[in-house]
Amino acid sequence: MEKYRTENINFYQRITLNIIKLLILFIPLVAYKYVDRYLINQETWLKLSIVLGGGIYLIGFLREENKIYKKNKVPFPLVLLILIAVFSFVKNGFLLSSLHDFTIFLAYFILYFLIIKNIKNQYQFKSFIQIFFLTSFIIALYTILHYYNFISYLQEYDRVASLIGQKNWISNYLALIFPLMFCFYLLEKIKKKKIIYFISLSLLYAALIICQSRGIWISISLTLFFGIFLIFKFNFFNLFKENKKWLILLLIAFVIITLIYSVDNPLNKSAFTVSQRVVSTFDEKDSSINTRILMWRVTGLMIKDKPFLGGGIGSFKINYLDYQARFLKEHPEYNKYWINAKEAHNEYLQIGAEIGLIGLGIILIMILYLYKLFISFLKKEIDNKRKLICWGLLLGITSFLIHSLFTFPLHVPALGSAFFIILGLGVVYIKSYGFSEEKYLMEKYKEKNKNNLMNGEKKSLKSSRLPLLYTILILLVMLLLINDIVVGPYLAEIYAYQGEKYFEDDNYIESAIKYQSASKLDTFNGRVLYNLGVNYYILNFYRDAVRKLKESKKYYNDKNLYGSLGLCYKKMGDYQQAEEEFKYAIYLDVRFTQAYSDLGLLYFEKGNFDGAIEQWKKILEIEPSFREKYIILTNLGMVYKMKEMPDKALEYFVQALQLVPEGNPIIEEIEKAIYDIYKSKLEN
Repeated sequence: MEKYRTENINFYQRITLNIIKLLILFIPLVAYKYVDRYLINQETWLKLSIVLGGGIYLIGFLREENKIYKKNKVPFPLVLLILIAVFSFVKNGFLLSSLHDFTIFLAYFILYFLIIKNIKNQYQFKSFIQIFFLTSFIIALYTILHYYNFISYLQEYDRVASLIGQKNWISNYLALIFPLMFCFYLLEKIKKKKIIYFISLSLLYAALIICQSRGIWISISLTLFFGIFLIFKFNFFNLFKENKKWLILLLIAFVIITLIYSVDNPLNKSAFTVSQRVVSTFDEKDSSINTRILMWRVTGLMIKDKPFLGGGIGSFKINYLDYQARFLKEHPEYNKYWINAKEAHNEYLQIGAEIGLIGLGIILIMILYLYKLFISFLKKEIDNKRKLICWGLLLGITSFLIHSLFTFPLHVPALGSAFFIILGLGVVYIKSYGFSEEKYLMEKYKEKNKNNLMNGEKKSLKSSRLPLLYTILILLVMLLLINDIVVGPYLAEIYAYQGEKYFEDDNYIESAIKYQSASKLDTFNGRVLYNLGVNYYILNFYRDAVRKLKESKKYYNDKNLYGSLGLCYKKMGDYQQAEEEFKYAIYLDVRFTQAYSDLGLLYFEKGNFDGAIEQWKKILEIEPSFREKYIILTNLGMVYKMKEMPDKALEYFVQALQLVPEGNPIIEEIEKAIYDIYKSKLEN
C-alpha cells in the first residue's frame, strides 16, 4: 500500500510536498512574539517555504531523465494577470517599497502551482486535508484556552487571540476548513474517529462564536444558503439522511454553544453577547462599520484616478493617507473615523486600486471559471461521496471569497497560503487527476516510461553534467534568496523589536544602535528608518535624523513622519521647511493635535502670536477634553500676556490652574503669571 501511495511521484516531489505540509503547520502556529507582529512570522515562513519548495521542485524537474510533457497549458488569464501585476509593479514609482508585497503576491501563485503539479494520488490529497484539520483544531483550542486565561503566551494582546493572530484571522481560517471537516465527519464510518470529528467541529464552532467576527458570520450565513441549494440541486441529500443521528447530536452541541455566548453568564467573558454583536451590525453609528465605509470610499478615489492598471501592487498603503485627506476635505463628517489604513478591508477594491479594473476583471473571470469547474463536476459525478468532498471544498472557498468583501485575508500570509493550497487541492480533485482512475493513470505513466527508456538512458550519458550544473546554480540562487528575502529582513525585525523596547525605557543610544543594525539588514524598511530618525532627533543628531526620515518617505507614509521632520527642521532653524512639514501632517489628519501644538510653538518662537493662538485654539475645538489641556491653556495665557491683553490672559491662566495635576511645577509658573497681571493692574 505504501509503495502504491508514493510510486508515481519522485524524490523531489515528495520533498516539495513535505515542505508545503510543514508550511501549513508552521505558518499559523509558530509565532515568535519578539518581532512585534504576527504577520512578520507568517511572511517569513511563506517566503522560506516557497524558496525551498520551488527550488527543489525545479531541481527535480531538470534532473528528471524521462520527462513526460503534458499539453496542459497555463491559463491565459493567469499569464495576463501576472503580466499586468508585473507592469503595475514596475511603473508605480514605489518599486522597492512594493517589492515585499509583490513577493507575497507571486508566492501564492507559486504555492498553487506546486500543489497542482505535485499532488498525484488520493493518499496525498487526504494527507493535506488531515494536516489542515489538525492545524484548525489547534488554533480553535488555543483560542478557547487563551480566552479563559489558561495560556499566558500572547496574553498582552487581545482577549481573543491565537497563534495565528487576532480574532478576524482566526475566524477566517476556521471558516475555510470547517465545511470540509464537516464532510469528513459525515463520511467517517469508524465510531471513534467520528467522535474525534464531532469534538473538533464543536471546538471550531465555539471559537467562531467567541471571536464575534461579524464579517465571518455574514460569510458563513450566505455560504450555508449556497450549500443547501447545491445539496438539493445535485441530489446528494442521502448522505445527510444516513447521518441523521450524528447531525442532530452536532446541532444540539451548536445550539448549546450559541446559548452559552448569547446570554450573560460566567462562561461568557465577552463585552457583548452574540445577539448584541449581531444587532450592532445594523448600527449606523458603529465606528468599525463607518471606518470601513471611509476606507472603501477612499479606495474608490484611487480606482477613479487610475482605473485601468492601478497604482501598482503595494501602493495602497503608501497612497492611502493622501487620498483620504482629499476625501475628508469634501466630507468632514468622516474626520472622526480617520485611519492610516494599510489595507482596504475589501480585497476586491484593493485589487482594483493596485492593479486596476483590468486586473480585477481577470480575477473575477478566473473565480467564475473556478465555480464553473466545481458545478460541472457536481453535475457529472455519480459518486455522492466525491460530490460531498467537492461540496466541502467549494463552501470553504466561497466563505473565504465572501469574507474578502469585509477584510483583507490575502494580506495575512497564513490565510492567503491556506486559501491557495485549498484552491489547488480543489482543482486537483475535480480536474487534474481523476482519483477513481488512479491505477489506470499509473499504468499509462509506466508504459510511456518503458517506450522512452532507451532514449532516456542515452540522453542521461550525454547530459549528466548539465543537470548537475543546473542544480548547483539553483542551490546558489536559493541560498541568496534565503539570505536576502528571508533571514535578513527577519533579523532586522528582531533588532527593530529590541530597539523599540530600549526606546520605551528611554535608552535612546541603545535603541538607535538596534535600529541601525535593522536598517543595514533591511534597507527598504521604512518603519525602521522612521524610528531610527526619531532616535537621532532625540539624541540631537538633527541632520542625520532628517536624512533618515526623508529616506523613510520612499517606503513609508505616516503623519508622525512629517511631524518629526518638522521638529528637526525647527531645531535646525529652518522655520519655513518646518512649517511646511507641520502643515502637511495636519493636511493628512486635520485632527492631529500634536502637529497643531508644534506649529503653534513654531509661530510663537517666530513672534507670530496670532498664528500661535489660532493653532492652539484649534486643539481645544478638536478635542475639548485634551489630555494635556492645561498646557495649551497656559500657552494661550502666555501669548495673550505678551500681546498685552491681561484680561484674556488671566482667563486662560485661571482655567489652566484648575486642571494642572497636583505637584506639577507649572503651577508656580501660572501663579507667578497671575500675580504679575494683578500687580500690573494695581500699579496702573
